Amino acid sequence: MASQSEVDSHLTLPEQFDAIFQLHQDLETTDESTASDRIQGRLREGISLTESAIGKVNQLELFSRNEDIEEVSTNEIRYMMLSAYLGYFTGLNTHLPRLEAVTKSKMCYKDFLRLCNSYSVTNVRLEEDSEDEDEPKKDIVKKSNTARSKVDSINAMGSQRESKIQRFKEKKQLESRLSELKSLVERDHVDDEVKREFYMVQLKKWANLAVDEMDSCTLELQMLAHRESLKNSKETNSSQNKSNTNSSPSKPFRPFILTKNRLQQQVFGAGYPSLPSMTVDEFYEQKVQEGTLSESVHGGHSMQQWAADPEADQRARDEEAAEKEKKEEEEDEETLMRARAMDEWKDEHRRGDGNRMNMG
Repeated sequence: MASQSEVDSHLTLPEQFDAIFQLHQDLETTDESTASDRIQGRLREGISLTESAIGKVNQLELFSRNEDIEEVSTNEIRYMMLSAYLGYFTGLNTHLPRLEAVTKSKMCYKDFLRLCNSYSVTNVRLEEDSEDEDEPKKDIVKKSNTARSKVDSINAMGSQRESKIQRFKEKKQLESRLSELKSLVERDHVDDEVKREFYMVQLKKWANLAVDEMDSCTLELQMLAHRESLKNSKETNSSQNKSNTNSSPSKPFRPFILTKNRLQQQVFGAGYPSLPSMTVDEFYEQKVQEGTLSESVHGGHSMQQWAADPEADQRARDEEAAEKEKKEEEEDEETLMRARAMDEWKDEHRRGDGNRMNMG
């Protein structure tokens, strides 16, 4: 079975370009994910086909820097877009490492714009060739040695913004004109001027697209370089931490127990929060000896008696309340006199009269 390169070599240059053009149209209109196996297979075929076509163009020496665009024949103008197609296919290829794919895609777009500049189709200011062609893996985030002032930087940003707006407007006009010319080119008999205008409009459209794609590639390369630097720094820190750990290994942690003796440890478990240290009787004897408790309370009942009979206190309270109620019912003279004296005192003294703290 013949390889893809052998199949491509048997096609003529016009046949190769038509296949490349149709592949690009299919990729632009499909709803299928570009990461699918089928689309990635077609992309690899398109890359191989485009590289073969570029090789034939170089062998034929169709383009020269000493020529002008008017000197190029109508059928040869379309071959100027081959590098742009190669950059497009390469940028979508997920089987290459991302850094390699983005770098190669940007180089293809730059070659296309350099060719357009040489024929005065565009006038795009390109970066130095040594930035990303000779050393694609170097750090692109490095700042230039001669930093520009803030005013120059703001002016440059404003100029880039205006340029993007202009390209966007021109893109809309070119797409509208392409749709009109496409219906004319698909006819059986096409005038040479119509075909030439069709190729020139396509050429200008790809030039605007290449500028935007190069900006996107530059940004993505910066992100990839930053991610690589973060990865390297993490690996360095990890190796340093590992070496420090190996040099001074820590002793294994041994649990300790907060209990008084082994008996408490067996009964209550390790670290029991509240362990009894004496009985109730021992506590009572200690407080009596300290003089903080009297030997008898509540009419001669000792604390031991109250502890032995917890309901005795409630019964005493009930008896006291019943006796008070009985005195009120019998209208005890002493109780009535106290109540009347309290009422008279309340009449003569308002609530809060005794509080002199807040007065001036």
